[in-house]
Order: sequence, then structure tokens, then C-alpha cells
Amino acid sequence: MKKGRRNLHHAKFARLRRHLEICWDLLRPRRIRTRSARYAAALGEQLGLIERPNCCAWCRRRRLRLQRHHWSYDEPLNVTFLCVECHAIADTMTLEASTA
Repeated sequence: MKKGRRNLHHAKFARLRRHLEICWDLLRPRRIRTRSARYAAALGEQLGLIERPNCCAWCRRRRLRLQRHHWSYDEPLNVTFLCVECHAIADTMTLEASTA
């Protein structure tokens, strides 16, 4: 790996580490922690820590655009890839579980 490319790779890992720390910091506002969790998941995917499948995890239909769903923002790299329809169902399930 070339030196410049290696530096970019290390910079992405440093950014990922910083955003993971923000996610776990309970003193920060929830909106900041959730935004950092989303960004950490995107960085994890770019770095190869998370693999994006070709089909929805629930309905198994092949989709071009899958969305990442966090069941808990405390685990930013634990995501499920869902299509738009299944993601809406999962969001309602998460909302109902948090209000119950």
C-alpha cells in the first residue's frame, strides 16, 4: 500500500475511533450520539469492518439501495441492512419497544 493511501486509511480509523467514543459518551446529547453512530457505521463499511449484502436481511429481495438500521445506537457497528419498506417496519418496532 502506498504511503499516501496508508495515511488516509489510518486517518479513517482515527475518525472511526473518535466517533465510537462520542457514541459511548452518555454526557453528550442523544442527537449527537446517534449522528456519530450513523457516521461510524458508514466508516466501518468503507473500511471493510461491515459488509453490505446484496439483498434485504428480512424479505431477501434484491435491492439497489439498502439502508442501515441500528437496533441500538450504543452499538454503532451492529447494523442490519434493510430495504425501505422493511426499514419502516423496523423503525416502528424500535419506537414501540422504547415507549413500552
